[in-house]
Amino acid sequence: MPGDFPIYLAVYLVLIYGTRLLERYRPIADVPDSEFRDDWLAVIVSIGLETLLAPVAALGAVAITSRTGLGWIHLPTEGYWWYASLAIVVVALDLYKYTFHRLQHAIPLLWAMHSFHHSANAVTFITGGRHFWLERVLSDAFLPIMAILFLIPPDMVIAAGLIFFVPDTCAHLNIRIPLGRFVTWVNNPQWHRIHHSALMEHRDKNFAAFFPIWDILFGTAWVPRPGEYPATGLVPAERVDIVDSVIWPVRHLRRRESKNVLG
Repeated sequence: MPGDFPIYLAVYLVLIYGTRLLERYRPIADVPDSEFRDDWLAVIVSIGLETLLAPVAALGAVAITSRTGLGWIHLPTEGYWWYASLAIVVVALDLYKYTFHRLQHAIPLLWAMHSFHHSANAVTFITGGRHFWLERVLSDAFLPIMAILFLIPPDMVIAAGLIFFVPDTCAHLNIRIPLGRFVTWVNNPQWHRIHHSALMEHRDKNFAAFFPIWDILFGTAWVPRPGEYPATGLVPAERVDIVDSVIWPVRHLRRRESKNVLG
């Protein structure tokens, strides 16, 4: 609701400040201020263009749902069944995100866009929002896939979105958190850093958005050793400016012929 915007903004600013303090307390790697400025610029451009093109994404979503219909599976929402249904939605959405993420690395055109996210030389809490703007628009257009599959109330949709916001933000934190045997339970900075690694042996590993079990089941898991925090980014490293934030895939296709070199 519009009246709640100041509250959302305050929560977001507190989250930014809190994560920044944590990253300064126990960082995996030292990140120069120039990297933060570049990433913030990329995020602002991405969100700005996504907002301008929101009507296009909405039309795409309407076109998809009008042809497929909504709510193929009716989930119970009475009493404690609400929580059980939420768990089903989260697991199904996580599998969808895992599958789509693998496609982003396998299909040249999708990789040309997704490589913008991987071009970040330093992985920090900002990196979670550092995506190419057209990738965001396409994601918004296919957002109703859970509404097509499940008939669920709006509050469950909001709850699922909040649940995924937490691991996506935390997974990109530049914080050294030794989890030991629990590193394979939920996505975390060490697990996801392997996915952003600049080392060839880590290529196409650890795609999971929430539960690493998908990586384990489908053979894409790299269980990090204690203290294993590799350098991140594309090889060779590239610095992104405001023009790159707008036309990245064109530049990427020309320079790399859309090959996922490392990421």
